[in-house]
Amino acid sequence: MSIADDLTTRYAADLRGFGAALPDDFATGVRGMAAYLSDADLEAWSRSGVELANSSLRAWEAAAEYFRASPALVDRLGAEGIARWVGLATELSSRSSLIAAQFLKSTPEALEVIQPDDLEEWSQQGDRLCRGNWKSIALSQLYFQVSPSLFRSLSLVSVGRLVDIIDQLTERSYELATTALEGSAQIFAGLSGQDREPFLRFARAVTRASWADTRLYFERGPRLLERIDPPQRAKFLDLAGRVTTEVGRQGFPLFSDAAEAIGGMAVEQHAAYIEFASRIAAGSPTAAMEYLKSATFVASRLNPDQRSLWEQEGLEIITVEKNPEGAEAYFRLESTRAEERMRALSTRVELSSINQMLRMYAKALSGEPVSVQSAEELVDRGIGWVTESRPTTEGSSIYLPPYVATFDEQEANFQVYKVFTTHQTGRMEFGSFDYEWDTPGAYVAATGPRREVSAAVRREAMGVPAAKAEAVTAVQRLFNCFDDRTLIAGLFTVVEDTRIDTVIAREYSGIRRWLRRLQEHEIGQRPKVEEMALRQAFVENLLRASLGKPEAIRWPVILREYMAQGIAALRMVEQRGATVQDSAEVAGALYDIAASIPNVRAPMPDGKFDFEGATQEMLDVLPSMPGGGEGPDMPGNSQEVTFENPPQPDFRGDFKPELVQLMAKLKLQQEGGTEAGGALTKEQLLELLQNSTELSIAELAEGDIDESLGMFLDNLQKDAGMPASDKKKSDKKDGGDDSDGPGEDEGPSEGELPVEIKWFYYDEWDFRASDYRPRWTRVGERISAEGDREFYEETLRRHHGLVMETRKQFEMMRPESFKKIKRLEDGDELDTDLAIEFHVDKKAGAGPTQRIYNRRNKIERDVAVAFLLDMSASTDEEIEKQKVKHSKDDDDDDFDGDPRRYFQWLAARRAQALVEPPKRIIDLEKESTVLIVEALEAIGDAYGIFGFSGYGRDNVEYHVIKDLEEQMSDRVQRRISKIEPIRSTRMGPAIRHTIHKLDEYDAKVKILILVSDGRPQDHGYGRDRTEKEYAVHDTKQALVEAKRLGITPFLITVDKEGHDYLKQMCDDIGYEVVDDIESLPRRLPTLYRHLAAD
Repeated sequence: MSIADDLTTRYAADLRGFGAALPDDFATGVRGMAAYLSDADLEAWSRSGVELANSSLRAWEAAAEYFRASPALVDRLGAEGIARWVGLATELSSRSSLIAAQFLKSTPEALEVIQPDDLEEWSQQGDRLCRGNWKSIALSQLYFQVSPSLFRSLSLVSVGRLVDIIDQLTERSYELATTALEGSAQIFAGLSGQDREPFLRFARAVTRASWADTRLYFERGPRLLERIDPPQRAKFLDLAGRVTTEVGRQGFPLFSDAAEAIGGMAVEQHAAYIEFASRIAAGSPTAAMEYLKSATFVASRLNPDQRSLWEQEGLEIITVEKNPEGAEAYFRLESTRAEERMRALSTRVELSSINQMLRMYAKALSGEPVSVQSAEELVDRGIGWVTESRPTTEGSSIYLPPYVATFDEQEANFQVYKVFTTHQTGRMEFGSFDYEWDTPGAYVAATGPRREVSAAVRREAMGVPAAKAEAVTAVQRLFNCFDDRTLIAGLFTVVEDTRIDTVIAREYSGIRRWLRRLQEHEIGQRPKVEEMALRQAFVENLLRASLGKPEAIRWPVILREYMAQGIAALRMVEQRGATVQDSAEVAGALYDIAASIPNVRAPMPDGKFDFEGATQEMLDVLPSMPGGGEGPDMPGNSQEVTFENPPQPDFRGDFKPELVQLMAKLKLQQEGGTEAGGALTKEQLLELLQNSTELSIAELAEGDIDESLGMFLDNLQKDAGMPASDKKKSDKKDGGDDSDGPGEDEGPSEGELPVEIKWFYYDEWDFRASDYRPRWTRVGERISAEGDREFYEETLRRHHGLVMETRKQFEMMRPESFKKIKRLEDGDELDTDLAIEFHVDKKAGAGPTQRIYNRRNKIERDVAVAFLLDMSASTDEEIEKQKVKHSKDDDDDDFDGDPRRYFQWLAARRAQALVEPPKRIIDLEKESTVLIVEALEAIGDAYGIFGFSGYGRDNVEYHVIKDLEEQMSDRVQRRISKIEPIRSTRMGPAIRHTIHKLDEYDAKVKILILVSDGRPQDHGYGRDRTEKEYAVHDTKQALVEAKRLGITPFLITVDKEGHDYLKQMCDDIGYEVVDDIESLPRRLPTLYRHLAAD
């Protein structure tokens, strides 16, 4: 009997107690080991397995894996290695047999990558994850299961770092740790070799800073890195790690945003950007990531040389000024300095920066006020304009692109805006939308009726049904005379824009040079005419001629007569005095020529229609309308393609005469005007919209057209101020008021009208960056809601004596100035000059007047004051509760301390509260407002009453209770009664908006009085909820801004702790802490009297 058989027999009984399979596994294993081990070593091997099976509950599972794996390892490990290996397993079994079993089972695969000497370190790594509970046991078991795959991507040391990350995650979430470990092998296998270690280093930084982001990093990190230039990934990840160590939980979002931004750049630029970011990181890692995040946007505004200068200034904020917070704001583009520097360097011009100037320019051209707005606003109205990048007009206002970057010089781009404005003003000023049916032009007779009859006959002969409704506008009726509305609309646009360009060049000589430059620029941007079909090429060549460049024409020589006739007709509208009527007739004549030209591709196979430049004869043609005559033979229609108009020049913009005339007619109808044909029907409107080439609705799917037309028609009617359709009204009733956007006007409805909100944007002061955050806060101004007059009248009754006393004190206030009234029959002083004049006239017998006295009369006080009331939620606090909160004892409490009478006292107190509810801080603000209003009405000072609250920087609510220009009325009294607490206290933007109102008001003395119950605080008004400095500094800066504009600010607070922050916030600005809250109604008029008298 062999040693293997003897051992099998000897240990069979011991092993059979663990199940029938274990003896078989042992027998197989011992026979496999016998060829490699001595009898003694084989005996030791067998004994180790049996001891392992008996070491702990279910340890037989580990023993089974030991028996199975040993034959595959003995040649590699030898007897001593096998002994050490099983020893490690036995140690693991003392923690969990499941862990030991997985360790033994995975060893053969692991040893394909690691060395036998690494087994101990490997076992320790897995053991580190086990903390005795079932979740940690499962995690450790999972580690031994996946680690052999990990070893194919990472070294044992690197896997140890991954174990550190997993171990740290277990302190927060075993589920997250398990998920990270499960996916790690696939993640690292997918990374390139040079990316794995940097990826792991950043994973460790993320886990330490914000453990929950580890899952996001493992999920998204590889995809984010894919778009970064491979040699730059390690630098970027190390930079991200430094940032994450510094900023904590914001680290991963910064990494993600920066990686997305880098991925959007050209790969060859990655090295330069990451290198410069590394230079920034020496002073501020956060600023470096902010730089990368904004890089794409900055690159869209500046060329490389300009960008380098902009970047250098940001770097100097760190290296020279030693202000890392300022650099972070600069590169985050939350700094007016960054924006101003970019604006100074950029050749691009923003409409927002020159809007007011262009408005005055348009007014100077037309003699009438003209609104100049961004084309984005017109597109948002949903009435047919869909392009934000082109200038246009809807007949009353000018709409321009939000920015212009046509040329490489800022001055040139500013002049582009002027050309845009001039052309659109010209359309309104010189009648582009004034076409009238059957009215002759200055040079061309009207042919509309004749064409209309011909079109009807032609369509009847072809079996085309007649229009269902009459034409709504004159332009629609004109276009209806032609079979191809796309062609006639395109030709009319070319001809009318030619007329407008000619007129403005003649009338406005100052714009002539820049108009010519834009025309030349446009010629260089035109598509190749040789690639167009003939009819489209005909229109394109007319357009080139209209740009003053007929030499740019390319046209078949055999068809030059057509082109000559077209240019001659186009020049009809270049004559002085030509009108839109001439444009319409010329467009019709050009249509006749174009319609006779087949829309076929050239060149033809026989070379018949090869394109050549314009002849001198063609260039020298005089203005004339085309006559008759036969042209050359044309190819058959079977070769024609669908006609499309060539693109119009950008500087001329969109031209929609049908829509403009329709909107004008809708507005006239809404205003009660009458015209031939009476009120417009829905059928007429729908037919116009369906047939118009000025809309893109026809591009929608067939099933959507009717619905889209209905929505579009509703938008048009709403824009014209007309009631919405019946369906919309019924929907509104069913669904309630769905208006929640700024400034929306849904028209009259049953119930309350939606509140109209006007939005204003203001900078906010970042004291750490020593700079403003541009347009950081949004203030929504709205008229305050109204209640009843009961509160106002009750306050007057309750404080009747104080009201009378205050009015008397105010009436005695000295006037601000005196005015000398001359030529009086009686007065305070004799005017010597007038007395001499009197005697001279008397001597001369000229009938002298005895008005020789002067008087210095008191004139109206020139004072304007704005009261800004805190309407935050904290003003809802009851006065008694606040007294208790700030009181050390209960001296004000009338309870005598006898417990036998406590419940009797409590019931009496509650009954009194029901009869007279306790006052809140907001109630005292309202009472104070009533008293000051009565006092101010006595002396005639201009005053406004405003309240503020809101939540977050995007929703600062600003309530107008009484505007500065508004007269006192019952409505104002009802608004005062309705003042109620709302939400938070973002003081800075509310103060700035009040400053804006006071600055626009004409008064010699301007005062801003802010009444509040506590420090400024709001969501996002600082780094986190606990920080208070940021809000205080922004409020202080807003008050300083008021002083710079000559406005006297004054703060009143009922917060007894107000001294703590008001000293810092107000500095040399006046403030008062009202210790006795109930004295506020008396104190406010007194404080104002002193302020206005200074």
